[in-house]
Amino acid sequence: MTCCRSTRTCVFGVWLALLAAHTSHASNGMNMIGFGAESVSMGGADLAVTDSPAAMNINPAGISQCLSPELDFGLSHVWPSVEHRDRLGNDQDDGLNRIPMPFLAYVHPVGKFTLGAGLFVQGGMGAEYQGLVTPVSFMKNSLPMPHPGFSDGDSVPDRDEARTRVMFAKFTPTVAWQVNPEWSVGASLNVGYARADMKLFPETSVTVDLDNSGMVGDSPLDVAFFGMNLKDTSSFGFGGRVGFQYRKGNLALGGAYFTETSLDLDDGTMTLNLEALGLGKVKYDAEISGFKWPRRAGLGVAYRVSPWLLVSGDVDWIDWSSAIERLTIKIKNPSKSMAPPSKEIPFPMNWKDQWVFAFGVEITPAEGWALRLGYNHGDTPIRSDFLRPMFPAIGEDHLTAGLGFTKGRWTFDMGAEYVFETKKTNNSRDPTVNPFGPGSQEKLSQFMAHFMLRVAFPP
Repeated sequence: MTCCRSTRTCVFGVWLALLAAHTSHASNGMNMIGFGAESVSMGGADLAVTDSPAAMNINPAGISQCLSPELDFGLSHVWPSVEHRDRLGNDQDDGLNRIPMPFLAYVHPVGKFTLGAGLFVQGGMGAEYQGLVTPVSFMKNSLPMPHPGFSDGDSVPDRDEARTRVMFAKFTPTVAWQVNPEWSVGASLNVGYARADMKLFPETSVTVDLDNSGMVGDSPLDVAFFGMNLKDTSSFGFGGRVGFQYRKGNLALGGAYFTETSLDLDDGTMTLNLEALGLGKVKYDAEISGFKWPRRAGLGVAYRVSPWLLVSGDVDWIDWSSAIERLTIKIKNPSKSMAPPSKEIPFPMNWKDQWVFAFGVEITPAEGWALRLGYNHGDTPIRSDFLRPMFPAIGEDHLTAGLGFTKGRWTFDMGAEYVFETKKTNNSRDPTVNPFGPGSQEKLSQFMAHFMLRVAFPP
């Protein structure tokens, strides 16, 4: 990895970026394994060697290696293959629409300091399933006619839909200091923006009195479910990232720490299907509490074996257990006076911490050319008995490759990332965390393409 150097002058006047931060299918939990084609092609093993404007979102000390103003533009696109199967007869493919994810970053050296700012899609998660057999429709169709316990007011379509979309993007003003020829340190402020939507069987609404007691809820056999459609919850949050790099001869070391970012998503709406209560669909004000982007710490080492071969490795710890423990949807201010005035809907998640191991090599067969290979592994943070089809962040093993070319002040990098197929099964009998019943299975594999264009301007 080399940093473009130029001796001429550039005036950085107005910095504008349009960030289309739609749901990605991230791979280390909800995080992407790297940022920029160069980083991803090395499997995310980049803490010790990152040296472009994209370093602001990896290890901010890395931008000190840029000795002239530089601009990075990156673009990534994902083609996931996500499937859900269960004992109700569902065998569905995810149909969520995903668009390319860009980033834009700029750095400007000032003496021993380098200043920078960037917009990055940090990651996300989501899936969409149309035409699912729901637990309620399966129950109704399994009962003899005329479906004892169900009433004429219940709304039970044979099939319904489920969808989640979560994204997180960041603005990262950054400063790095070249302490001496060997040491550099850096820090960035992370101004994060998160957005989330969710649908869970929005056309379904039932109050089922299976024990015929005349009251719903006095028996574990009874069922009360009101479909929901949550829209436009969002939040800003603040965090920070610090890092260092040390370079001595052929050896390079690097490390970075990213703080937790609390994101209480609010200003949304929830449409709750209360047709079973004779109220139709009722709109509420909605928010989600308990959502955080996790803190992360990592160390990396790289060694230049020869003038044409560089090897690097990283180890990262991601604190998902503190960040994604229990989400709660809170609704209030119903659009109809007869509707319940407020409600809290809990979603226990209980994610576990994740250790990520990354390894990469860079080969420079000729001047201006770089070939890269990488591997990245991190056990999914989702526990099997809390696995849901709407949160399919189960990718674990990634194989990456890429190509870079530099001519003058221009550098172009492209990379490919393949996530090997992972299957996970939820055998929990608790319907609050596994509504599809024991044996519910999620399967994921995916391919991602990454592109990055970097230009060095005259100082």
